[in-house]
Amino acid sequence: MIHNTIRNGNFTSSEIVALLSLAKDQKSFGKPALTYIEECNFERRLGRSLNDESNARPLTWGKLLEIRAFELLGLEYVLSSTETDRHPTIECWAGSKDGMKHNTIIDIKAPLTLKSFCQLVDPIYSGLSGFEAMSAIREKHKDGEKFYWQLVSNSIINNTEFAELIIYMPYKSELDDIRLLAGSVDADQLSKHYWISMATEDDLPYLIDGGYYNNLNVIQFQVPIADKKLLTEKVLEASKMLIKSNSTSIKTDLKSIPLLKIL
Repeated sequence: MIHNTIRNGNFTSSEIVALLSLAKDQKSFGKPALTYIEECNFERRLGRSLNDESNARPLTWGKLLEIRAFELLGLEYVLSSTETDRHPTIECWAGSKDGMKHNTIIDIKAPLTLKSFCQLVDPIYSGLSGFEAMSAIREKHKDGEKFYWQLVSNSIINNTEFAELIIYMPYKSELDDIRLLAGSVDADQLSKHYWISMATEDDLPYLIDGGYYNNLNVIQFQVPIADKKLLTEKVLEASKMLIKSNSTSIKTDLKSIPLLKIL
């Protein structure tokens, strides 16, 4: 993350939800948005990321299981989680999607806790699907809004009509393969995956084979045009508060953005 020059100092899909926060007047940016803009400016002055979370266990687990999840998905999916995309006209806006299929961007969540997994998939098992299921996640999961706007942001950047949230939790029978995968990625004892390759069953989250939940769960929805427009407006407004950069060129005319011609 430190060396990703496209992300550093720019608004990214993973944190873009902050720009939706409002002050008490319900018009101007709220404290989370102002803090986020300030942090982007810090990074622009530093020339690097403020934080390096590459060794955090939830992130390491999630990124490793993206590989596993793609092995279970159909061939129409293309993995691209190591790539960072920039908005075609707003250079201070970037995002890293996990993958794509026709006219659809996807994001894979592999929670490190069973509680988080249940909160993410319970709308599906309650009979909801599509946007209704995503709306329930936004209401019930602590990161629901963050996940939703991350998908909206990446959908805008990649000009797709649809988005998919894929939630994955391995069955107990998959743990051996996952430990082998962790070891094959980097088996050194100092590596960030070492704890996974050496973990016991009690140290890792898993589902009982043949139980209530499926290991792979997919929610696809059409991204609302109104939300695409709202987020784009917020990014344009926030971009005016970023310090100048030789690599940053921002168009401030909303109508000039090809992505929003459908509006």
